[in-house]
Amino acid sequence: MILRRLLPLLCLLALPACANPSDTQSPAALTLVSWNIEHLAERDGAGCRPRSAADYQALQTFAASLKADVVALQEVESEAALARVFPKSDWQLVVSPRAASETYDCRGSKQRSTQQRVALAIRKGVSFSYDPAHNLSALGLNEDGLRHGLVVSLTATQPATELLVIHAKSGCFIDDYRQDTERRACQLLAQQAPILDGWIEQRLAANTPFAVLGDFNNRLLKPGNHLWQELLEMNGKPAALINAMQGLNSCHPKYPDLIDHILLGGPAAAGFERFSARSHRYPGDTMLADHCPISAKLARKLPQAGAVGQVSSAVTWTRNAVEYRMMTQALYAQTQAHVLSTPRQHKDPWVVFMDVDETLLDNSAYNLARDQQGLGFSSDSWAAWVAAEQAGEVPGAKAFVNAVLAAGGQLALITNRNRDQDHHTWANLRALGFAIDKRNTCILGRAPEDKAAVGQAGIINDKDLRRQQVLAGTATDCWKTASEAKPHWARKLSLVLEVGDNIQDFSQQLQDRADAAALAPRQGRDLLLLPNAMYGSWSH
Repeated sequence: MILRRLLPLLCLLALPACANPSDTQSPAALTLVSWNIEHLAERDGAGCRPRSAADYQALQTFAASLKADVVALQEVESEAALARVFPKSDWQLVVSPRAASETYDCRGSKQRSTQQRVALAIRKGVSFSYDPAHNLSALGLNEDGLRHGLVVSLTATQPATELLVIHAKSGCFIDDYRQDTERRACQLLAQQAPILDGWIEQRLAANTPFAVLGDFNNRLLKPGNHLWQELLEMNGKPAALINAMQGLNSCHPKYPDLIDHILLGGPAAAGFERFSARSHRYPGDTMLADHCPISAKLARKLPQAGAVGQVSSAVTWTRNAVEYRMMTQALYAQTQAHVLSTPRQHKDPWVVFMDVDETLLDNSAYNLARDQQGLGFSSDSWAAWVAAEQAGEVPGAKAFVNAVLAAGGQLALITNRNRDQDHHTWANLRALGFAIDKRNTCILGRAPEDKAAVGQAGIINDKDLRRQQVLAGTATDCWKTASEAKPHWARKLSLVLEVGDNIQDFSQQLQDRADAAALAPRQGRDLLLLPNAMYGSWSH
């Protein structure tokens, strides 16, 4: 009887090996959040982001709306400060025990700074254990003011997941910190990087599930980012490590590139609930802090040891190789120079046919996720990916498209995505900055009649019907939802160029019949073929 009464207390204290009974009744996934909450102070009006009681209440209300299970925080003064947003009646709080650092004058005010520590708020009922001896204090580099890493073991997952909360050195906002050896911030970041990399590699070697959450002060998602490449490599091979934020942008109106990230490694990479990641927005026009929270869901039951799938060399090449980026950018630039410099021999309005996937949109994050789960393509997972609107840009595509449109051309995007997914394709492209609208661009996903038409006169592959309709001015879906687009598309158009990553992206071509020798001289003139090693009509 005494032991039964003590168990809830032991679980509340999160002692090792103490499983909370409520965990077994909880949802299948936990929501992990990272949030730089910007100078969260204990007292009203204190620190570099002075807040009123109403401001703290607004933060608390917004925090509750995240429906998080675990929140990793940066720039927290103390447990008392954290409790103003995450009340102890609902949350278990852990704050880095880093010693107080010297305060400084806040920029643009006479305020004195408060302490900046990392912290965790873990919803009651979510079990964990914490031993301060396991913290990654080495990230502090024995430098006053640098933040230490905070480590807990999240026993609410099976097996337990190690969580590391970090706030890396600020001020080195370049994609390769090695290129600025004079700036002190870059020197310090260069010292922190191998410490973080070592912590990650130790867990990868042991096949321990882990997550690194926090403010990296680095744009890991930018192509060629050196810190990400360093973290992603282990013993000359790609590590079982993913950035759950792939394809997302920051909420900040001036700084769209994320510097906050959630990395998942080992079995936790395979336990990531695909396409659950979010970059949250504050209500209205108010910025409650200078960073917005990011989140991702992690399965409570993680794959067993060895269950993480092998990432294919094709996916790794597409995501990491400078050769790939160089090829696509050069091909687009060279073709753009030819198309826009060649004088038109007619007065007809002209159009460029383009594929979408791996031509405009980079879906390597989808293929990476499927590889890491040991799975291949599936219609359901692909539909979820398209609906998430998280694909990136194929390097060089946006500049090419925007130049064609600026020169008066029209774009017909003829894709093998389903027709009912066209609105997601629109949203994804526009979010990436493609200057498309219904008057200059028509997106035509695949419909049942496209396959049914194969074999009719002039229709060799399942994109040919749509091509014929666009050129004849009869592709009614180009203006069905936008009457202002009809004058631009309900007319005959002259074809100038076809762009794709697969031979069947070109008129009347099939993989088993295409004549490479005959097509090669047309490359960069009226055809542009881009590299895609991940999939294509050649792969099946």
